[in-house]
Amino acid sequence: MTHPITPENVTRAELSNGITVLVKENHTNASISLRGRLRAGGMYETDATAGLASFTGSALQRGTKKYTFQKLNDLYDSAGMSFGASAGTETATFGGKALTEDFEALLGIAEQVLLHPTFPAAEIEKLRGQIVTGLREAQDDTRYVAWTKFEELAFPPGHPYHRSSDGTEATVKKLTRAKLADFHAKYFRPEGAIFVIVGDIEAQKAIDLIAKHFGGWKGKKNVPFVIPDAPFATRAVRHDAPMEGKIQADVVMGYPGIKRNDRDFYALRTADLIFGQLGLSGRLGETVRDKMGLCYDVYSTLNAGIGAGAWMIGTGVNPRNVDLAIEAIGDEIRRLRAEGVTADELAHAQDFLTGSLALRLETNDGVATTLADMELYGLGMDYIVRYEELFRSVTREQILEAVGKYARLEDAVIVTAGPAHS
Repeated sequence: MTHPITPENVTRAELSNGITVLVKENHTNASISLRGRLRAGGMYETDATAGLASFTGSALQRGTKKYTFQKLNDLYDSAGMSFGASAGTETATFGGKALTEDFEALLGIAEQVLLHPTFPAAEIEKLRGQIVTGLREAQDDTRYVAWTKFEELAFPPGHPYHRSSDGTEATVKKLTRAKLADFHAKYFRPEGAIFVIVGDIEAQKAIDLIAKHFGGWKGKKNVPFVIPDAPFATRAVRHDAPMEGKIQADVVMGYPGIKRNDRDFYALRTADLIFGQLGLSGRLGETVRDKMGLCYDVYSTLNAGIGAGAWMIGTGVNPRNVDLAIEAIGDEIRRLRAEGVTADELAHAQDFLTGSLALRLETNDGVATTLADMELYGLGMDYIVRYEELFRSVTREQILEAVGKYARLEDAVIVTAGPAHS
């Protein structure tokens, strides 16, 4: 079987300033995708500066030493290329696409945006206004309110997962231009940076171009890149957030999860797929929505990253059915813990996991994003070669053991957001 990503067909190089470059040649069409990760996420904020990384990432393109915001947009339009940057809790990400002939021009823009933003005051205020408007609108959304309140209750104050990477209206209003510039100066640095290039270019030429544009980049060294382990709630917590004028309620519930490199990841990822995703939302969709008619939608998600996130379930329900839906989901969790999954469910999930990977790797963007994640989480350049076996070797016994360990209903944090109900 031929694999789209193998140690033999990906070239990996490390520059002297700490940048890792990964290149996968694909000469089937004359375009190139660029994807990257920087150690500049919200983990370096405090609760008082929540949203700083995200604001900084969004502000990078609002003006650079060489280009105004308008000029950057004109350059993208004239060459039919794209480039963007953003930041979440763990990393800042960037990416772009260009025709082969325009790739070095794209790298020149990336160099300006990532290394030389000027944070022009007028543009920063416009951007702040857009962010604040978005946050105000989000506070009127039951799903957003439930998810952010869940994170706040599930993780202790000061922990990166306690706060939303978007920040709040109050914190964003206090983030000065100087704070954005300072965050950029401290945390946008080459150490640990990942640059991935996939497309119509020879590997050594791609590495040489990254070295030309980014090899002289200097920055702070030895900044810890860790998400601390956090004590999860040791007893069930329930919080109801009343929101007037709503006709739907959203419920989020969850319990302690795992890191991406945890040995239980493959068993728990498979369990999560069966429980709340496969088909039309897995077992939860089949039982709580279809058979019992208690919700509009229901799903589960496993947040496994640099740190141990939560294993979470979300559902949108008629306000009258909130408690019944919570009880029904609890019953499904208990059944999963007691019985595990069936042989048919496991085989179906394994087929889906291997088939969906092939779809993700059909485009240059998909390959580049996958390579960036492989490097970020230290999965090894042979990860795609091993991928099918990693999931095919998961047994029902391993799933039962993992679910027993992590689906801890007795420690669940449950948040509802919607009209007050009796």
